[in-house]
Amino acid sequence: MPNQRNHWSDPAAVPFPVRAHHLLCAVCVRGGCDDPPCGRVTLDPLLDALWSYPHLPLLIGADLELARAHFFDVYEARAQQPLPADFSSRNAVYTDRRKDLEVCRLLGIYPNTMLPAMHAFTILFSRLPTLQGMCRGLAGDSAVWPECPHVGAGYYERITDAPQANLQQQTAQGEQLAGQGIWALFAPRTRDEMARAKQASADYILHTAERLYIRPNHLLCLLCQRHLQEPLIEDNLVELRRRMEAQPDIPVTLTEGCCMVCDPCNVYHPGEHLCYHAHPKNVLRDLRMLEILGLPPGATLPARELYRLIFARIEKLQDVCGWGDGSNYAPFWAPCGAWQGTTLADARAEGFLQADTPPTA
Repeated sequence: MPNQRNHWSDPAAVPFPVRAHHLLCAVCVRGGCDDPPCGRVTLDPLLDALWSYPHLPLLIGADLELARAHFFDVYEARAQQPLPADFSSRNAVYTDRRKDLEVCRLLGIYPNTMLPAMHAFTILFSRLPTLQGMCRGLAGDSAVWPECPHVGAGYYERITDAPQANLQQQTAQGEQLAGQGIWALFAPRTRDEMARAKQASADYILHTAERLYIRPNHLLCLLCQRHLQEPLIEDNLVELRRRMEAQPDIPVTLTEGCCMVCDPCNVYHPGEHLCYHAHPKNVLRDLRMLEILGLPPGATLPARELYRLIFARIEKLQDVCGWGDGSNYAPFWAPCGAWQGTTLADARAEGFLQADTPPTA
């Protein structure tokens, strides 16, 4: 993963336009299809952009507006409202128009909506494991509604059938994931890069830092992992806990966005300083938690005082990690899986970080 900004992340950048069903064609190409119906000239720029940046903003298009032409103008050539010059060509590709809308439906978006690429393909893989009912037609192959000539080759399924690695496995495997599942489309960070990031950031946290920078919701993640003794390969939660236990009054600055936890993670983009797997929901968790604590972004408190405030102000994890009501409106807004547990109450009862003297090593 490059340690520099990607031009697609510029706030002024125009999202990458893509026909919705071409997302399926892109997967088939990564699965071995050399001649997709839309052509490699169409797909190669998309594939190159995806490989360069997992958070690529995609403008996912579908020709919904064609159906707004008045039926008299279409079928009786009334011509009171002249049809677009390209009406006939757009009208002729009704099979592709159906697939575009089917993909938008599966993604849960309105046609011509922007969605970051990693989220688009993650949702697509979870909801469309095969091309049945999509490129493999609803009523079989016919001259009127032809199926894709490659649908029986299994190109798409070759990618979607790959086992889904969890975050720890992703970080451990690094570049070995390339070509497997979602990582057929996006370049994973290399093991060497993540290992170097882990060593440098962990050493700094444990031995050098005079202040810790932690995003608010990661303070709750730390509580969930508070009994772990061995460092995690994918984050620095254990190291941060150890430093706070050794020095309970060390200043902690609450950052809005990625923090000292994130450096070694496979879905952390160091050039963009971005968690492209959970960016919007983690920012919202940060802001919800700051509001409950009565603090602004950038507030700095001693670690002990910060957890004292957390235990006093936050009644349960559901308030932050479960959106208060446990709602799950979209995969990129999904609540954390631990929100129903008793972690916060248990840590409060244990007096986490509240002892007058730190524990002995």
